[in-house]
Amino acid sequence: MQQLLPKTQLLLCAGLLFSSLQAQGSYEQLIEQARAGDYQPALNFLRSQPDPSSARYRQDHLLIASWAGEDAEVVEHYERWTKQRDWPADILAVVARSYRNLQRWPQALATYQRGLALSAGHQALLLGQLLTLADAGQSARAIELGRALVAQAPSDAERRLALAYAYQRAGQPHAALFELDQARDLAPGHAEVVRAYGQGLQHSGLVQPALELLARHPELFDAAQQRQLQGDLLAQRVRMADLATRRESERFMIADRALADADALLQQWAGLPEARRDHLRLRIDRLGALHARVRMAELIEAYQQLQQEQVTLPAYALRWVAAAFLYLRQPEQAASLYRQVLAGENPKHPDWLNDQRSLFFALVESEQLDEARALAEQLAASEPPRLFLPGNAEAEPNGRWLEAQELLASAYLFGNDTPAAQQALAELAENAPNNAALRTSRAGLYLARGWARHAEDELKVVESLAPRNLALEVEQGMAALALQEWRQLQLLADDVIARNPESLRAQRLERLRQVHEMAELRLSGYRGLGAGGDVSGSHELGIDSLLYSTPLAHDWRLFGGAGYGSGEFTEGRAQHRWQRAGLDWRVRNHSVEAELSSHDYGHGRQLGLRLSGSHDLDDHWQYGWSAQRLSTATPLRALNADIRADSLDGYLRWRADERREWRLSASAAHFSDGNQRLGLQLDGSERLHTAAHWQLDAGLALGLSHNSGSDQVPYYNPGRELSLVPQLQWSQVLYRRYQTQWSQQLQVGLGSTVQQGHGAAALGQIGYGQRLRLDDRFDGGLMLSALSRTYDGEREQQYRLQFDLRYRF
Repeated sequence: MQQLLPKTQLLLCAGLLFSSLQAQGSYEQLIEQARAGDYQPALNFLRSQPDPSSARYRQDHLLIASWAGEDAEVVEHYERWTKQRDWPADILAVVARSYRNLQRWPQALATYQRGLALSAGHQALLLGQLLTLADAGQSARAIELGRALVAQAPSDAERRLALAYAYQRAGQPHAALFELDQARDLAPGHAEVVRAYGQGLQHSGLVQPALELLARHPELFDAAQQRQLQGDLLAQRVRMADLATRRESERFMIADRALADADALLQQWAGLPEARRDHLRLRIDRLGALHARVRMAELIEAYQQLQQEQVTLPAYALRWVAAAFLYLRQPEQAASLYRQVLAGENPKHPDWLNDQRSLFFALVESEQLDEARALAEQLAASEPPRLFLPGNAEAEPNGRWLEAQELLASAYLFGNDTPAAQQALAELAENAPNNAALRTSRAGLYLARGWARHAEDELKVVESLAPRNLALEVEQGMAALALQEWRQLQLLADDVIARNPESLRAQRLERLRQVHEMAELRLSGYRGLGAGGDVSGSHELGIDSLLYSTPLAHDWRLFGGAGYGSGEFTEGRAQHRWQRAGLDWRVRNHSVEAELSSHDYGHGRQLGLRLSGSHDLDDHWQYGWSAQRLSTATPLRALNADIRADSLDGYLRWRADERREWRLSASAAHFSDGNQRLGLQLDGSERLHTAAHWQLDAGLALGLSHNSGSDQVPYYNPGRELSLVPQLQWSQVLYRRYQTQWSQQLQVGLGSTVQQGHGAAALGQIGYGQRLRLDDRFDGGLMLSALSRTYDGEREQQYRLQFDLRYRF
């Protein structure tokens, strides 16, 4: 037994040694598998050791868990075992990286410091500390450390990569790109350097070079990165699509290319679940390309599809949608979206004032004029004329102040406060005489006030500053229309619509040119209501029609028409039928009509002639004249008695602006019964009050007439008569939507007449009417009026329903 014991012990020891060597070999195989990327077998083995006594097991466990991305497991085991031993610097670098991955910045930095205390020059620890400082928001410290590391080893590509990361996190992409470019020169074949360089190009906005790098090294970028780069390129093209181009003919080239790219990528990514986010991003950016291409209806359709999918759009995309709604004349939706955008901004946002301006015009076009004016006044008050910029001791002009003041002037104009608008624009234009936009706006105000020649002179100045400006040409076209410069209108309208057919301004001028070139129908009439009297008659009825041809050789129009009038008088029923035809000539400053007419009022056919004209001296003075054989002013009762009249009339008008006008008219009529009638009339109106949707005017009508014949004739023929009638006229816009306007008018007059042989008597009149304008082509009104006055001492009341309309077709 004693001899057998040593042999048994020897065999036992040999067996234990063999088992140990076998286990050791198996563990080494697990480690090799982990190094090859198969982490789970080694981790399962290490996890089965609840409290491993081997330092190697503990270190390997942390290392392999880190390889497997199990950062929480690394940190858990490190914190469990950290009091049992001192860890080497390499393991501390692994643990610190896991803390960083878990965004536990203080623990990560503390661990890096612990490792650097053991090994001050440890590369992984130094670079890891730098990256963690950048992640933790300590950009200044990270950049300072990175610069120091690069200064120590300028040829170290890894250190430059780390410094570039710090710059990137600090929002300095171009400084980061410089370091990445240096790293690429140092290690052009290093995969990580090439990959980081591509990302640096992307972050710096150099997407095209990044894609070219991707094409040379496709193995370094995964599919998601490729999609992101392609999306970035599309977004960049969308932003560039709104920029000015060298030639107007090229203005849609970038937008068309962006749309083509977007459609191709959308089709390519449509069936990829992993590309859903990139696919959605493309759809949103495509809205911008549609906006730049002025395909607004398609933009709204795409937006509504995104809405149905409950997609929340970013602010920049909402701006595109709002602009599309405004372009398509849906200002209420546009205003709602602009308010939504502004809710997420503050006055320091670079687009804040532009968004406020867009909201202003949306409010104007939806007729919320009081709110629009309040917004403009608030903006004008909030912007100082000058600003002190950081580091500059002298104040600099504030461009936003000028924009706000322009907006306020527009608010005055849209709110019908034209004097305030004129004063505001005059001050701005005089202080900035070379500002073409300001002077063009002032010319538009002049047109609104009826001063076409003032506008023309102002636009000539603008033409010397910006001869091909689209807004300038449109306003020149509007001035040409007001001045009856038909050939100039033709040239300007053709040019702007050919250059920019999508422009709403160009479309507006083109529309007015089209309306001008249409035929025109004019109708007017009246119907007497009630019994009337011996002089005014009863059951009177009248209608007159006139049809103008389309313009011939720009300046000429043929016209023809017919009419009918009737009434009951003491002598019986009187009737008058007429037909007429003639030629209309309209050029700058002059309008002349020549007419030949045929009249039948119960005494055979009679020939009538008329030649009339009006002539503008300037924007304020105009005179006119008319010579008629068988005057249209001949009373129906006189015609019934076979008494006709020939007349000669003239007038002189002074019009200050849309708020003040006076007119002096003189007339002379020769009746076939020998009576000579002379008349003088002074009419004027003065604005009393103006609001955004209503106005009140005071008027005065002063008339004086003299007849040489007896008053014992079958028509009203006083020897002398003087009338004085002060009036008030109130007008209100009931509804307005672009070129559609519905309004109402109330007229009240109370005065007196003085007739030779009958003394003075009161005169009163009242009228209420409504008017409708549609599409620049239709303008019609209906008015019910009542008049009470005396004729030869006898008071009569007249009640009439009157209408008039103009229609272009």
